[in-house]
Amino acid sequence: MAAVGMFQHLRNYASAGIFSAVVGLVSFPVLTRNLSVEEYGIVGLITSSLTLCIAVGKLGVQHAVIRFFAQIKNGNIDFTVGQMNSTVSMIFFSFASSATVLWLVSGFFVLPAMLQYEDIPSLFLLASFIVFIRLLGSGVLNFLRAQQRSADVALSQSIARFLNLMLILVILFAGDLNPWTVIACLLVAESIGVFYAAWQYRPDFQFRFKDVSLKLGKAMLIYGLPLMMLESLGLVLRLSDRYLIEGILGVSALGQYSASYNLTSYIDVIILAALIQAVKPAYMQMWESQGKLPTQQFLSGGFRLYMVIGIPFIAMFSVTSPYLLGFLAGDKYSPGTVIIPYVAVSFWLEGAMHFLAAGLYIFKHTRLLMIWSLVATIINLVLNVLLIPRFGITGAAVVTIISYVIFMIGVTGSAFRYVTFPVRLKAPAVMALASLVVFALLSAVDLHSDLANFIGKGMIGTGVLLLLIWFVDPEAKQWFSDKLFARLKWV
Repeated sequence: MAAVGMFQHLRNYASAGIFSAVVGLVSFPVLTRNLSVEEYGIVGLITSSLTLCIAVGKLGVQHAVIRFFAQIKNGNIDFTVGQMNSTVSMIFFSFASSATVLWLVSGFFVLPAMLQYEDIPSLFLLASFIVFIRLLGSGVLNFLRAQQRSADVALSQSIARFLNLMLILVILFAGDLNPWTVIACLLVAESIGVFYAAWQYRPDFQFRFKDVSLKLGKAMLIYGLPLMMLESLGLVLRLSDRYLIEGILGVSALGQYSASYNLTSYIDVIILAALIQAVKPAYMQMWESQGKLPTQQFLSGGFRLYMVIGIPFIAMFSVTSPYLLGFLAGDKYSPGTVIIPYVAVSFWLEGAMHFLAAGLYIFKHTRLLMIWSLVATIINLVLNVLLIPRFGITGAAVVTIISYVIFMIGVTGSAFRYVTFPVRLKAPAVMALASLVVFALLSAVDLHSDLANFIGKGMIGTGVLLLLIWFVDPEAKQWFSDKLFARLKWV
């Protein structure tokens, strides 16, 4: 029964992620073709800044809600559900108010002196309502997660994504699509999504001032702060170059960079999100139930499979996605496609960390993750300042890879002190070499249209690399066979 329940939760969250990706792919050409390059770049800057501000604003307490709720529910800590409801509500109201003030100060007094776009203050003023609503709603959403009401959480997120797309289409048909109206659509959609979540949680909600517990609030902050630092530094690593590009190269360069980066980020939305949900629970459970050796074997085999399949995938994504971008967004964004292979590789490196850092998660040494993330972020900022003026957006993309390599080396060295496993490189090295050859050969061929290049090169390259995997790697061959057999059996 537990396995069935876990599958249902993973299915719900994965479905919401896939739905968000599909909605994103539909809205992508709508925005890129109807906004100027400069306007698209500014919208991307605002939405990316929202992600960072909200991640910092929560101070990691969203993780503490899930952890402490489980303890309270099972009577393993001296607090009540009523105290937790009241305390969390007060915490997130305070967070929402404080973060909104800081957001407005940044938008009105800090960023106008750094950026070239003139209407930054008005956009930040409108987006400030999103900051407040998202932070206030975070407490509700994480109470639903703590109660394992994954269907309600997934539906809340899906409602917000779908309404955002529908509102953008309505505004487009009205003929007034611009950065202000795009942010306004996001505000309305997010508000309705949060309202749905709050309505679903309403029967369980309790709030009394006398139940607000400073002791509980302090304990939750102590638990959450290191996790907030790790999440925020990761976002800074991904987002800081956009501010530098806008300030150094201008809004047009930012738009070209953002379009290619946003398209590549669907690797993160669809693949890495599933990896996080699947791999970590699997090796945690295995460590607790079966011990060290089976866990090491699982990590070794899983990482090898990730490399053998992931490297060709990144190569083919790098070959085909520039043509997909051209087909969806138009030629005005084509100069930015030069960054796609570098950004795709950085996402692959990020995925590899879910295997290599297992020892730190198993033994709860997440402080080391935070330290190495800080080191990588500082290096990222310094190198961006040095390389963007000389190499443009390509320099920013290369710096992202350098930063993730440093992070991976540092974290792997620390994690392998606690849990080590064999890293088998023969088959992955063969696939890496083959992927480079296929990438080089296909890049030299032109089929004279974006759609023909996307379909033709994709089919040829994928076919060649899949055939090579089939002959080079018996374990991957078995994996493919099992998946195919399971699908045929299901049909």
